[in-house]
Amino acid sequence: MEQILDKQPVQPTIKPRSISIVFLFSLLFPGLGQIYNGQPKKGFIFFGLQLLIPFLFGITRWALFFYGLLLLVVLLLALRIYIIIDGVKHARRQKAYILKPYNTWYWYVAFIAVTFVVLSFYDTSAAIGIQSFRIPSHPNEPTVQEGDFIVADTRAYKNSTPDYGDIIIFTHADGQAYTYRIVGLPNDNLTLKDNVVTVNGRRGQTTYMKDAWFNGIPVIETEEILPNGHKHQVYLCKERSDTTMANIAHITVPLGSYYVLGDNRDNAADSRYKGFVKRTSIKGRILYSYWGKDAARINIDFRKI
Repeated sequence: MEQILDKQPVQPTIKPRSISIVFLFSLLFPGLGQIYNGQPKKGFIFFGLQLLIPFLFGITRWALFFYGLLLLVVLLLALRIYIIIDGVKHARRQKAYILKPYNTWYWYVAFIAVTFVVLSFYDTSAAIGIQSFRIPSHPNEPTVQEGDFIVADTRAYKNSTPDYGDIIIFTHADGQAYTYRIVGLPNDNLTLKDNVVTVNGRRGQTTYMKDAWFNGIPVIETEEILPNGHKHQVYLCKERSDTTMANIAHITVPLGSYYVLGDNRDNAADSRYKGFVKRTSIKGRILYSYWGKDAARINIDFRKI
């Protein structure tokens, strides 16, 4: 006689959520803590927000200004903190958590792998349209100073052309990145006399401002006005070590190229030494500083000086 035995139901695996694991997951991989807690939809939403916010700032171009960048940093930091708090809070509530099919180490590894793949293709700086640099030297003092942390607009010339007075970042044939001010546009005829620029027969206006010191060297700080009316400060050494580069006649800027000079006119390896800057070598325009040697270097808009 055949005997039928009742099948015993499979008992679900119950395992409380670890607060330390949730904290670590949420800190390093936003959204993974929520997946660990059994909230995959929320986890993917949080992960998507980390990508969406910079993208929206790239569309609105708010980060072209210091307070816009500050808002972006605050939003991303606040979102990360909220993700951590949300994960920890829900982990504490789940003392009798029933493991889901995705609560396995290989699913977590898969999420981490996807995160790395997405971030390898998603360039946050490119999405926002800006890039941060630290100024390592002094060829553009007193405007841009050594030690300044600056932000450059990498889309500045997508729909426009460089102009007189723009401080650009460009790469040279030696592979190094440089930053100098544009004083000559394509087809311009330039001359330099005592480091004062004449563009197409129009001599730049210079106004004495004050005597100053640069690295123990006495200099004169002047205000220079370029042909388009752009004003900025220039350092001129009282005693020049290289007078040949302070006086150059008949400089013709080729098509597709620009002539750049440092504001620290006697201490800059600019176009007088490195040659013209090709349009294709320009990577962006300097916008503002967000830090420097002291708090006085915060939020200096280089488009205005």
